[in-house]
Amino acid sequence: MIQEIPDKICIMLVDDDPSILQTTTVILEEEGYDVLTCSGGKQAIDKFNDSVFGVILDINMPDMSGLDVFEILKSKNHYIPIIFHTGYDEREKRIDIRKHFRPHAYVVKGTDPEQLLDTVAGAVESYKNIVENVKLNETLKERNKLIEEFNHTLEDKVKKQVEEIQRTSRLKRYVSPQIAESIISNGSDKYLINARKLLTICFADLKGFTEASESMEPEDTINLLNEYFTEMTKIIFIYGGTLDKFIGDGILVFFGDPINFEDHAERAVRMAIDMREKTQVLRKHWLDHGCNIDICFGINTGYATVGNVGSATQLSYTVIGHQVNIAHRLQLEAKAGQILITPRTLNEIKNIKLETEEIKNVKLKGVNKPTDVYNVIRYTQVT
Repeated sequence: MIQEIPDKICIMLVDDDPSILQTTTVILEEEGYDVLTCSGGKQAIDKFNDSVFGVILDINMPDMSGLDVFEILKSKNHYIPIIFHTGYDEREKRIDIRKHFRPHAYVVKGTDPEQLLDTVAGAVESYKNIVENVKLNETLKERNKLIEEFNHTLEDKVKKQVEEIQRTSRLKRYVSPQIAESIISNGSDKYLINARKLLTICFADLKGFTEASESMEPEDTINLLNEYFTEMTKIIFIYGGTLDKFIGDGILVFFGDPINFEDHAERAVRMAIDMREKTQVLRKHWLDHGCNIDICFGINTGYATVGNVGSATQLSYTVIGHQVNIAHRLQLEAKAGQILITPRTLNEIKNIKLETEEIKNVKLKGVNKPTDVYNVIRYTQVT
């Protein structure tokens, strides 16, 4: 079906009578129409095309009945208006034809030519409206298709953005915002998964906090912890540590996941030194309030299991295993201000020179053999 309306409308005229073809063509052309003449039904079927805006069709033709031509043309274009132009003047026959074929109009030959022209004009106008409506419907279909595709794309984008926000928020619970954004932007889907990895684990605890909190108001206790955790978290994230959890006044941090730093042992020790220094600053006003509190650490390097542990409704990304327990036992042995590390952690440190104090034959709870440990004093050189 034609999609554009031409400046000059084409009418197909089908009649086996040459005189009718000639006189009717003249009438139509004088009215401004292009006329496509056909001397029979078969010729009309062959010539019919999308440029035709209306058909004037004789019924009684020798080669093929106009009624058969009507059905074939309608099968080609259901909307094309067809006017029966015939010598049949019997009312009952006209009614029967209208009932079964439903032409646009039925005009008897020999009547006033103006009647035929008015009928053609009405048919053309009707077809123009149909063409415009079909064109509009096609445009709407295309737009609806684009809108649907856009909505699907938008829905996918929103879903991905929500998932990304959720992943980023989840990561930011454990690592610094910069590391979280880096992991997400790199498109990694292999973070926060269950695995066994070589990690450096650090436990930090406030010595004297339990005793001090017994004489403190609840609000003061919470304020002190929040101040402490805020400052310690800043330092943890500076060194790329993964904040596992706060345990009362203690902190569990590990290095080596989700970012696999090769210098994870060094990062853990340097972090502990900075945390110890920051705690000395905080201690000044803690002491002013009668709180003699100081920090201590236990750090160990070894293979541990890292992953999501918990229930279907509450999960925590954490580390578990024997090497984690050793770090915790070291922290329990540490005195105020001490950073105790294992020989494995010390051997992993390559880029800085540590000043340490060796402590021999330390008996750790849950460990059969006594072990030598090292108290970190400071680092003296960065290579």
